[in-house]
Formats: sequence, C-alpha cells, structure tokens
Amino acid sequence: MPNDGVLSGITGKRPRYFRPGTAYMDDVAVDILNALGVKPAGFSINGDGGATYPAAVLAKEVGRARAGDVVICHSNHPNGGTADGMKQALDKLMAAGLSFTHLP
Repeated sequence: MPNDGVLSGITGKRPRYFRPGTAYMDDVAVDILNALGVKPAGFSINGDGGATYPAAVLAKEVGRARAGDVVICHSNHPNGGTADGMKQALDKLMAAGLSFTHLP
C-alpha cells in the first residue's frame, strides 16, 4: 500500500480504514486488509454520485440518512452541487436530532 506510507508521513498516524476507489470489495480484498491490520470501510448512501449530482438531488439523497448510515460525498469539484446540497441535508438532519461522528 504505497499511500499508507504517504498518509502516515502527512498525518503522523497509519490509516486505520480502506475503501477502494471503485467501492467494490470482495472476500479476497477483506482478507488482505485484515492481514495488513486495516479495516474495510464502505458506505450505505452515495450522496453525490461521484460529485455529479446537483444540490437538490444531493440534499434528497443525504437527507434520507438514518442512524448508522455512512455517507460518501466528494469535495473535489468546487463548482458542483456538493457543498450547497450537503448544507441543506445537514441542516435537515440536525433539525431532526441526528448527530454525527467519526469512524472509531
């Protein structure tokens, strides 16, 4: 895992989780991650369709999150709808009493 060393050098800590770029993970990948001491990570809601959704669609998708969901969104398209849609969704979710946390 070449990025493991890069991330460790930047953050001072070894990454604890791994999600493949394609989001596909089979039992072989999980076995490899376990052997490396890294936990597989996934998501239950694709919040922005890879930074392609307009703000209203993102707000709807992320707005359906419930306790235990993991939402994936991207911030690599600053002119897309992710930031505005996320703000709308988070305002709605927080008003409904949902709270947020980091992966343990």
